[in-house]
Amino acid sequence: MSTRTKLLAGVGGVLVVALGAFFLLGNSPADVPGVGKLFGPTVCPLSGVEPKNDSLLDRPAVAIKIENSPVALPLSGLEDAEVVYEELVEGGITRFMAIYHCTDTNKAGPVRSSRVVDSAIMTPTTRILAAAGGNAQVRKALGKANIIIIDEPRAGDAMRRVPREGITTEHTLYGDSAALRKIGAKRFDDPPPDDIYKFGDLPDGGKKVSTITIEFSPAAIVRYERSGDTWARFQDGEPFVSESGDQIKVDNVLIEEHEINDSKIKDIAGNPSTEIGDETGTGRAVLFRNGRAFEGRWKRESVKDAVSFETKNGDEMVFQPGSVWVELVPSDKGDRKGSFSFEG
Repeated sequence: MSTRTKLLAGVGGVLVVALGAFFLLGNSPADVPGVGKLFGPTVCPLSGVEPKNDSLLDRPAVAIKIENSPVALPLSGLEDAEVVYEELVEGGITRFMAIYHCTDTNKAGPVRSSRVVDSAIMTPTTRILAAAGGNAQVRKALGKANIIIIDEPRAGDAMRRVPREGITTEHTLYGDSAALRKIGAKRFDDPPPDDIYKFGDLPDGGKKVSTITIEFSPAAIVRYERSGDTWARFQDGEPFVSESGDQIKVDNVLIEEHEINDSKIKDIAGNPSTEIGDETGTGRAVLFRNGRAFEGRWKRESVKDAVSFETKNGDEMVFQPGSVWVELVPSDKGDRKGSFSFEG
């Protein structure tokens, strides 16, 4: 039974009375106060886009960790994700968490290892995480947070190695989001909450913007340039191109400033991993959509809750239907310092 069917069944008695009265008066179901939305298009909670069919709304989302080191470029599958988080990791580079709910890709990657911060980032959207392992401390922490990790040994045909000439093995693992979801759904099958993002028409206000520049570290500088109602991504001064050959373009760029600190966990080269010092609380946030910037704050009471976003006036931020890329930019409070700027 679909989400819409369950909802209709639950209010069936009310609808019979209300619709009967309105039909007698020559009105349509959409005119019934409080129930008109039940007959309108249902949208995907992570993109605000109407799904191909309602059954997609009832399935869980799956998160896939995708690397962003220069040697791994070009990457695959990011253009199909509804939500993409970008986080700073060890060595001053960034890594992506791509989330698929109503959408899928048969080749996401290269898939790399998980991080302790992943549980806070993906909760409550999903608990299914596809990653290339992770050290024992990380896996223990994620397990404690009830994250279901699907790695190469568990994935079967849902992950595969694709040899790349001149590229070492660790950069050759790719995942199929639909197949990974099927594995994870055996233990977690809840769809994402429908109140994480508010989608709608462009609100009044905001500042006109043509360029966004983000510095995660001196080694990781990202730029977005306005391209119609989307944002074209550049990295290290070059267009950020997917394996398909197309430049990545994003409907919404959302910046969240966070305190980023060094962790006790280190990689094999001795570089400390990173952790978010303010997983809850509040901090600066800016939403970029349709060539405009809406400044405000992110807020979160508990790691079990979704992050909410409001403008300086206290209004809920309204996203453009489509893809959302969340940039977790280091503030000036932690061990790692970052910055961002934008101009018209």
